[in-house]
Amino acid sequence: MFEFITLALSIACVQQQQAPVPSYRQASSVAVIPIEGAVDNVTAHSFERRLKEAAQHDAVIIELNTPGGDLMSTLEICYQIKNHAPANTVAWINPHAFSAGTIIALACRDIIIAEGGMFGDAAPINAMGVPLPDSERAKIESPILAEVIDSARRNHYDERLVEAFVSVGIQLWLVQNNNTGETMCINAREYETLFGSEPPQQFTPISTNESAPAPSSFSPFFQQGNENEPYDPLFVQALPTSRLDVAQEQGTDWTLIKQIVPNDRLLTLKPQDASQYGLIKKTVASEQDVKEWFGAKTLTRIERNWSEGLLSLLLSWPVRLALIALFVICIVIEFSTGTSGAFGIAGSICMAILMGAPWIVGLAQWWDVLFVFLGLILIVCEVTVVPGTGFTGFTGVAFLLVGMVGSFVSGDLTTPEGQTQLVVGLSTVVGGFALAGVATWFIVKKYGASPALTRLVLEDALDVPTTNETQTPEVGLVATASTDLRPSGKIMIDDVLYDATTSGSWISQGATVKIIQTGLTLEVEEVEA
Repeated sequence: MFEFITLALSIACVQQQQAPVPSYRQASSVAVIPIEGAVDNVTAHSFERRLKEAAQHDAVIIELNTPGGDLMSTLEICYQIKNHAPANTVAWINPHAFSAGTIIALACRDIIIAEGGMFGDAAPINAMGVPLPDSERAKIESPILAEVIDSARRNHYDERLVEAFVSVGIQLWLVQNNNTGETMCINAREYETLFGSEPPQQFTPISTNESAPAPSSFSPFFQQGNENEPYDPLFVQALPTSRLDVAQEQGTDWTLIKQIVPNDRLLTLKPQDASQYGLIKKTVASEQDVKEWFGAKTLTRIERNWSEGLLSLLLSWPVRLALIALFVICIVIEFSTGTSGAFGIAGSICMAILMGAPWIVGLAQWWDVLFVFLGLILIVCEVTVVPGTGFTGFTGVAFLLVGMVGSFVSGDLTTPEGQTQLVVGLSTVVGGFALAGVATWFIVKKYGASPALTRLVLEDALDVPTTNETQTPEVGLVATASTDLRPSGKIMIDDVLYDATTSGSWISQGATVKIIQTGLTLEVEEVEA
């Protein structure tokens, strides 16, 4: 009996022992670099920093939970992985990695996935989330397809399969060699070459349009011209293909397993299918599973620091729209009321944040900052040096707008991505000015005569003491300029000082003025003797 118990315990211990870890994957210390949320310029800069920090570890895991993001930032991360990351770099999809996340995952040597995870659907879309027209799609798909095919050849994924993540119009079938057990993904033309018949359609169409999209309208990776010309996936590829030439294979040696994807949708995979197609190595449930998979003793997470999180927030379009609106409101109040400078300082801070955040991550170029600076100088000159000309102020506003819109654009304006960034920049800047106009009107309407605002007005050193205003003068009253109005200053009515601003050229101290408008401040014009 004792021997039986001992034998049972020995068997249990053997079953609990881990499978040996291959030497190429084995690592004592593992660094985890999470990429969560939309991929943008900040993500790329943060990833580069954290990848350098992870150099002291034996392996790197890129933990992905992202809906997608910016194309150029995605390609930059892939470049860092392929050129500066250690060979033992693995993508961990936890739980979802769509679009940019899928492209980044394919750049890694291996892919593991959380239970219930999903990835795929890497087609380019515009900033509003709408699919692109065919002509624009073709321009953007070219670098994406070049990237994922290069990743497939580096990491031994099926080239046809990764293309189906990016382009609609690709139909794929999974076949298996009866002798070796090897599987391969083939398209319709390869199916006909291998089996001598049209492939079966095992999916129900999701579109009422029965005509399949023409692959050649999407990308130079698809066949052009004569339909009988062989498909050439070597376009802009540095590495040779390792795919079998189906023309040299015998159809009797292969068996159809299933249709992978029809021509009216993009490929999106769950763990079971992804494992069957050879894309993922393991399904993991926790960090402990990851450690065991590497045979690691330690697992260290390298998170984004607080400044990168703040920078990402400041670069979001709602925050930038709010900063533009606050800047305009502060400048309007400053120039309209002649305050002690508080609003001018606040406006300067808003502009510094608006231009400084994109400058740090390389979105804003030197000329963007220069245009904004020149625009502000010209506007100040229009108000304080040459008031009433209009041309100087108009030029300043134009420079200011060009500089602010330019801070949204990092790519070439001839590319679809650069044009999309331009549209987003224009929309945000125009929206910010519109929001500022509405907010300024509301402030004047609601709080124009508020003592809280009048206390902010600059109190000049005058011979006559300032008296608290208890009633707003009426339009048409005549007063005396107690200070120069350039364009803001003080006027006196019945021994009471009021803040005022001129509607035209400067008014010298002692001149007779007439009130022409009331509100946040009194607006006056000089009365000629």
